[in-house]
Amino acid sequence: MDNVTHALAGLLLADGACVLASRRLGRHPSAPLRATAALLGVVAAEFPDSDLIYSGPVVGMGKLGYLMHHRGHTHTVLWALIGAALLWWLADWWWRRRERATAGAEASAAPDVAMARLVLPPIAVIGTLSHLVLDWTNSYGVHPFWPFDNRWFHGDAVFIVEPWFWVIAIPALVWAPRSPRGRRMLGICLALILAASWGLGEVPTLLAGVLTASAALLLVLYRGLSDAQRVAGGVVCWLVVTLLFVSARNTAKAQVAATDPAHELRDVVLTPAPADPTCWEAITVSTDGVLYRVSSARVAPFPGLRSRSDCERAHVGRGVRGDPLANLPTSTPVVPFDSTSAAVQWHRSWTVPRAELVALAAERCEFAVALRFMRTPVWHEYGTGTIVLSDARYGVGDGGFAEVEMPGVAGPCPLVGRWVPGWVPPRMDIIQGRTASLSR
Repeated sequence: MDNVTHALAGLLLADGACVLASRRLGRHPSAPLRATAALLGVVAAEFPDSDLIYSGPVVGMGKLGYLMHHRGHTHTVLWALIGAALLWWLADWWWRRRERATAGAEASAAPDVAMARLVLPPIAVIGTLSHLVLDWTNSYGVHPFWPFDNRWFHGDAVFIVEPWFWVIAIPALVWAPRSPRGRRMLGICLALILAASWGLGEVPTLLAGVLTASAALLLVLYRGLSDAQRVAGGVVCWLVVTLLFVSARNTAKAQVAATDPAHELRDVVLTPAPADPTCWEAITVSTDGVLYRVSSARVAPFPGLRSRSDCERAHVGRGVRGDPLANLPTSTPVVPFDSTSAAVQWHRSWTVPRAELVALAAERCEFAVALRFMRTPVWHEYGTGTIVLSDARYGVGDGGFAEVEMPGVAGPCPLVGRWVPGWVPPRMDIIQGRTASLSR
């Protein structure tokens, strides 16, 4: 998820912890404790992304450094709990410092330790774990159970920047006891997401209007509610939106599987359009044992409500609104799948011998390492002999972060001695464990 969404989740958690603690103890948190809770909520919710400090060129692996290490070890339950303990200790120290500074001449005013113990630990723990859960909800995925399980887990339910989360969270947060600066920042975030919905062309006009009207309605509604009611409303709305997208994902996946005649459909990657659970992009991976195939489609999981042709008209462009295989020279627009489905519109298909995938994984260490991330690997050899390997989830032929170039002739492995995590390749089901050694 985007970092603003993580921060909003952390703030909502902090407000909720303060409400629950005040109900239990019969008194309100002090201003320094509330401010510390809000800061801790944001930092804890963002903490797993600290891997951005070292992922990438820092580890000397080029693009593979990012693919291997972002959403890597810091995005695991183990490191989330270690990070939570560290953040709790720092927050407690900071809170006590703020309390002493605020007390001033009132030397007898003792910090409310009982209140702090109810507020800070759950924010630290749940905040860091919330990052993993939110990142799981999209198609990028996480592998949270390292070192016991190195597999990727993908939720395929929510777009990477989901406007609905901003729209439902900010009105619940803006009226809470908060500094004028904090309210201004929340208001700016709300204005930005609404402006993006109207101006970037990613959200249909009707949905942009619904988002705007919902934000205005919630702002008016929440102003007259108590802190507890606002927090409860924000959490419930967040869960409802998530469950709506999860339900639509399940329906879309079943419809795609029903129209793809492959005997061995190995994976269905789904990404919803922003703010729109009625239109999805699908990428399928399948094999019959001889051929390896990646195909793309548009899915309207509720064709009675929104037809597939309407989805095609409403979401034009690239990314989740276009065909991710369109720039792959060897893909074909002729897809021999069921064309009578009211829910699924197939776009293109790319097919190579499965033996080619197995051979490249066995002979090329860069290829084998990239497969530890790539869920929908496709590749093409250009006239120069260069092999360009891409993950179709993130486009093909545009030089994006998930596109790796390799010389056409295999040489010594350039990754010897590098820090390469042992993530299980998502397509291990097809390459069957035969991958190149990093010792070459």
